Amino acid sequence: MSTPPYSPDPRWQAKQARWAAKAARRQAKAQWHAQRQYYRSYWRGWRRPTFVGPVILLAIGVIALLMETGQLDRSDFWGWYAHWWPVLLIGLGGLLLLEYLLEWSRPGLGHRPVGGLVWLVILLIFLGWISRNGRPIGPFSWQFDGDNDFFSWMGPEHDKDLQMSYVLASAKPTVTINNPHGDVTLGTSADGQLHISAHEVVHRNSDADAQRIFDELRPKVDLSSGGAVITVPEKDGAGVDLTVQMPAAAFVNVTASHGDVTADGLTGLEVTASHGDVKLDDIGGDAQAHMNHGDFSAHAVQGRVLVDGTGNDVTLSEIQGSAAMNGDFYGDIHLEQIGGAVHYHSSQTSLDIPHLEGALTLDSGDLNVSKASGPVQISARSKDIELTQIAGDTNIEDSDGDVNLVTAAPLGNVQVTDRTGDVVVTMPESAGFSVTGSASSDESIRTDFPLKITTEGGEQTLEGTVGRGGVQLQLHAEHGDLELRKGEDLTLASTPPANAKHFRIPAGARPKTSEE
Repeated sequence: MSTPPYSPDPRWQAKQARWAAKAARRQAKAQWHAQRQYYRSYWRGWRRPTFVGPVILLAIGVIALLMETGQLDRSDFWGWYAHWWPVLLIGLGGLLLLEYLLEWSRPGLGHRPVGGLVWLVILLIFLGWISRNGRPIGPFSWQFDGDNDFFSWMGPEHDKDLQMSYVLASAKPTVTINNPHGDVTLGTSADGQLHISAHEVVHRNSDADAQRIFDELRPKVDLSSGGAVITVPEKDGAGVDLTVQMPAAAFVNVTASHGDVTADGLTGLEVTASHGDVKLDDIGGDAQAHMNHGDFSAHAVQGRVLVDGTGNDVTLSEIQGSAAMNGDFYGDIHLEQIGGAVHYHSSQTSLDIPHLEGALTLDSGDLNVSKASGPVQISARSKDIELTQIAGDTNIEDSDGDVNLVTAAPLGNVQVTDRTGDVVVTMPESAGFSVTGSASSDESIRTDFPLKITTEGGEQTLEGTVGRGGVQLQLHAEHGDLELRKGEDLTLASTPPANAKHFRIPAGARPKTSEE
């Protein structure tokens, strides 16, 4: 816009003054915008890009793709996340530290923004809490365990109790129970009938709404010639605690998504527990459990016990049959008085014990077994292994942990391989055996028996025969001390099973590490 021509007319002079003021304001505004753009560009120029964001975005994209294509189960992922989310914080800190170390000598690169990282840390912690206390029912929604306090925002609590009884057509029925929210307590009935006690809890703002949900929440019972199916409908802000009594000869199949399962006095059962503890007592047959979260315990079981999935503590005692556990259990595992074989397999530890007369305890860093008959097979990582009074063949592979083995009669072949850690084996003072052992030259080999120790080519070897020979010992400590001790003449009361297959060690063979 051009400047109006000068005129002595006061009106023109006033208009010219107003135009000049507007022009000055526009110029000041333009200057302010230019200055702001300059400072913005200046600070952006001093901001360093980070590769942490792209790495996290790629990881989230891969996980989401695996979930959407069905290659990764949502429940399994969030179950893993509930236990291991602090590792992500450690990984995030490691990436930032790596960036700092790579660029610490280049201060001219400028600063790196931290606001987004702060929110990311908050999000990781929040997801860790929510996955610990609930389960995902969609990409971004959860249902929570335990009580109904989480649903208190839907209104005050309303309670209702129901009692139902049914005559079953079979003397040995199969009873199937599906309860999405609430505890399930199982027992036997004195009259051989099916008795159901239901304690319904509903959160609603009005009595009318609560009554409507009570009617919809009533357990549905379908009877058949073989037994019964009990189904509790799933309603938001509602749950049902079931107490079911049935004939002692019944076999029960329970699915409890959110709640504990307790059983006493039944013939046999199978439990699927997504979020909750499982406690079994005085079971006349086999017991099987599929866990996702929670503790599992079984006492006085006449048959076998099989547990798989993921969970916390596992406690088994007075089991007449075998005990098998497959999965990652992040708490303490304790077994004692197991009549049959013991099998355990996880991402870090595998073991097979044909007969456990004493006890077994396992946690995140230690494995202890006492009074067991071989052939004992153990493969572990990051575990200190201590075995006492072990009869029969023993084969141990370990890394990042020490191995301490005390044998007992009847003796068997012993093979121990430890990649990083000390190996200590104690044999009865009067035992006869032949031994071949090795350790690196910068470690030490000690023995209480008259055996030959030599050093050659950066490796120490221990070899020889004690007494008249007999069983064979193959001991290898790659990065640790090796010690062969004299001990008491211990005898295990029980003997290895007659059908146990003994492993044989080829003459002159060195045990292999898990990496070989």
